[in-house]
Amino acid sequence: MIKNRVSIAVLFFLCGLNFASWATRIPDFKYSLHLSDAKLGSLLMGLPIGSMVSLPIAGWLLTLYRSKIICILAVILYVLIMPLLGLINTSHQLFLGLFAFGMAGDLLNIAMNTQVIHLEEKISKTIMSSFHAIFSIGLLLGALLGSYLIKLEINPFHHFCSISLINILFVSIYQKNLLANFPKSENKTALKQQNSILKLNSYLVVLSLIAFCGMLCEGAMADWITIYFKEYLLYNTFPSTVGFSCFAFAMVLGRLFGDPISNKFGIRHVLFCSGLLIALGMLVTLLIYQIHVKILGCFITGLGISTIVPLIYSAAGKSKDILPSIAIAGVSTISYLGFLIGPVVIGYLSDFFTLRFALFLLVVLGILTSLISNISLNRLEK
Repeated sequence: MIKNRVSIAVLFFLCGLNFASWATRIPDFKYSLHLSDAKLGSLLMGLPIGSMVSLPIAGWLLTLYRSKIICILAVILYVLIMPLLGLINTSHQLFLGLFAFGMAGDLLNIAMNTQVIHLEEKISKTIMSSFHAIFSIGLLLGALLGSYLIKLEINPFHHFCSISLINILFVSIYQKNLLANFPKSENKTALKQQNSILKLNSYLVVLSLIAFCGMLCEGAMADWITIYFKEYLLYNTFPSTVGFSCFAFAMVLGRLFGDPISNKFGIRHVLFCSGLLIALGMLVTLLIYQIHVKILGCFITGLGISTIVPLIYSAAGKSKDILPSIAIAGVSTISYLGFLIGPVVIGYLSDFFTLRFALFLLVVLGILTSLISNISLNRLEK
């Protein structure tokens, strides 16, 4: 089991590393392609649109093939796509590159979370949050590495090539010990359970709405917080990635302790507190001008966002009337709409008002997360 767990953890690490490597380079593309905030927001849609397109495909593939095969396929796609991102020199190429990047990312996302559901069945224990902590460690290290390479003036192409090489080197570590069989729940009850992402029950729909808010916040922090720090801290010695790095560090801590906390207090109470932390963290980040307090605000926001997706994926995978892989794909389909509209809404609000004003949307979403968790989940659990 330890070898299985390590191998699956490597997948989560690579997924976080790959995404953070792209996220730290967003300002480079904005300025090299001379993009406004609205234009950048529109182009950033390429990634979530690619994710949305791949979601039903991933769910369907996982009913036909083992998740191990899909995981390997997704990483191969990552290895091929990332260097191409470094060669982009037009806005159309950026959109298409992010579309492909999003497809690869979500194939890996659904497949590796299905691996965790399988492992949780084997050990009869909730461990999803710990794997998402590994994703956040990859996110954090990717942010730190990206910041270092930017400081050394390494161009995006060589940066992304080095990340692809890391993916290749890790292949021999994880692929041998990934779980090769379908989860028991899919083997025994596949004929009885729903196998369509369009037929989610009320509980899964509510979980999806909460995940929608959480993923919009997470995507907004990844896509815009570095730009926010770069533009609002022009005369400060801190690197522009400091806010994102602290956010990623908080995501690691929150997810490392997410499983024991949720097992003790329950998913509804944890999600309620998560929403409050998001709202508080963003208020601190946006209203206080002292740099150290802004960094603290990013940290608090990261703690709030950290447990939302892993807790919801784990709960969705345990649904009794729908296949685990289909449940995760269905919840992801709705929640990824947050990634889809988030960059656009933030970008256009920033153009009409300011980026600082646009990011207040996260405060609203944090409050909404708490309300849905406290009211709707409470009713359904009864």
